[in-house]
Amino acid sequence: MITSEPKKRAFLMAGEKGSSSWLSALPLRSLGYCLNKKDFRDSLLLRYNWPIPDVCKHCACGMSNSVNHALTCKKGGYVTFRHDILVETEAELLREAKCRNVYTEPSLLPTCEQMHPKGTITADGARLDIVATGLYGKNEKTFMDVRITHANAPSNLSIPVDKLLLKNEAEKKTKYASRVINTERATFIPLVFTTAATTAPECNKFHKRVAELIANKRKEQYGKVLSYIRTRISFAMLKSILVSIHGVRDKQGRKDGGTVCASDVAFGLIPEEKAYECR
Repeated sequence: MITSEPKKRAFLMAGEKGSSSWLSALPLRSLGYCLNKKDFRDSLLLRYNWPIPDVCKHCACGMSNSVNHALTCKKGGYVTFRHDILVETEAELLREAKCRNVYTEPSLLPTCEQMHPKGTITADGARLDIVATGLYGKNEKTFMDVRITHANAPSNLSIPVDKLLLKNEAEKKTKYASRVINTERATFIPLVFTTAATTAPECNKFHKRVAELIANKRKEQYGKVLSYIRTRISFAMLKSILVSIHGVRDKQGRKDGGTVCASDVAFGLIPEEKAYECR
């Protein structure tokens, strides 16, 4: 019987659609679906919230290190790195769906605070993550903003995973929905993920729409295209997380005044290439 709450949540998320796509995919190098032995082992350990044996003991921020800390610590820029990987992956999928004018970090038109409800971001120069034309109508713009939340972070453990995803969706809508709808005259979609590649309802609907467009353009089966999208997202998330866990962070003294030993620091060495794909 599983008594640990983080392990319960890990098993719950492992059963969600998309979370296991990387595990059942063929190891195709051309699509980036290959993992070396070490990454495959670490991916399985992450999946069930089991400890990874060679994670460095101390973070450069001065705190004790762990997988949970590595996925929430902003030292080294890995939180932004994971976010940017997902943004680029979603933009590539929109281009495959033959949406027009797809680009990242679009600026929003200037607006005034009086036009929008409390909590709306009205500052000049505000940007979202992706914009595309043609997702829901030939001339209709759609803006998207990505958020990745770590469900097993200490601050999230008291919130059920489904409610955590809805909470993050609501926060994104509060900040941007009114501005996009009333000023840009466009559609806004929050794309919310957990680090296990579980998706919030709005993101799930978005992927289904993209799959429908790709299937119609290529004359392929909708179910297979949707599986392809989930696999792309799953590998993008998984590989960025593995980099975050083992990546280099600046070396500095710990809070206790001691120095960080070389054996305690993850240097992000590239393991020997061991591909499973037949050549």
